[in-house]
Amino acid sequence: MIVQLYNIVLLVAAVANIVMGCSLLDGNKGYPDFEVYRRSRMLTALTYLVFAAGFIAHSKLEWRLLWPAGATALSVTYFHIGAVLFGWSHISLLNPNYLTRHIVIRDVAILVVGVVTCWTAAAHFSLVAFHLSLTIFFLHALYISYIFYRTLLRVRRLTGALPQSDANASWWTAENRLMVIGFQRSIRVSCHLIVIFGLGSIVITAAFPTEQWPYIVLMTLGIAVFCYIYYGLANYGSVIEAGTNATEDIIHRQK
Repeated sequence: MIVQLYNIVLLVAAVANIVMGCSLLDGNKGYPDFEVYRRSRMLTALTYLVFAAGFIAHSKLEWRLLWPAGATALSVTYFHIGAVLFGWSHISLLNPNYLTRHIVIRDVAILVVGVVTCWTAAAHFSLVAFHLSLTIFFLHALYISYIFYRTLLRVRRLTGALPQSDANASWWTAENRLMVIGFQRSIRVSCHLIVIFGLGSIVITAAFPTEQWPYIVLMTLGIAVFCYIYYGLANYGSVIEAGTNATEDIIHRQK
C-alpha cells in the first residue's frame, strides 16, 4: 500500500511540475520585450521539468527499494541542478547583470564535479565519495542562497529608497511600487521554501535511503512549494514593466 501511494504521489508531483513548466514556457509569448523575465521563466520551467523527470525515474526504476545509493544519487542530481537553475533565474530578476559567462562556467563546473562524484559513490559504494558529493552540493547550494539573499537585501533597500511615485515616470506609481515590493517579498519566501525543501529533502532521503514514507511527505510538501514559486513568478508579469524599469533605475543609481 505504501509503495503504491509513494508512486502515486511521485507521478502527481511530476504531472503538476510538467503542467506548470509548460505554462511558464507558453506564457513567455506575452513578454517579447522583457528578455531577462523571459529567461527567468524559461529557467524556472526547466527546473520543473528536471524535477518531473527525476520523480518519474524514481517511480519507474524503484531504486529506493532496489538500489538505495542510486536513488540518493538521483535525488542529489536533480536537486543540485534545480539549485543552480533557481539561482540563475531569480537572482537575474533582481540583478540583470548577474548571469555572466563566468558565473555559468563556475556553476556548471561545480555541478558536474558534484554529480559525477555522487554517481561514482553510488556505483562503487564509496562512503567517502558520497560524503564528498553531499558536501559539494550543500556548500554550492548555500553559496547560491547567500548570493540571492545578499542581492535581494540590496535591491529591497534601494527600491525602498525610490520615491513613492514619480510624476515624470508613468510606470512608477504608488500601486506599482507596492506590487514590486510585494514580488520581492514573494521571491524571498520562495527562496526560504526551496532552501528548506531542497536541503531538508537530501538530508532526509540520505538518512532513510530505503524508506518510502519520508518521500511521500516531501513530495506532498514539494507540490505546494513549486506552486508557490510558479504563482509568484507568473504574477510578476502583471508588473514586469515597472519592475524592469525600477531595476534599471537602481542599477543606474549605483554607477
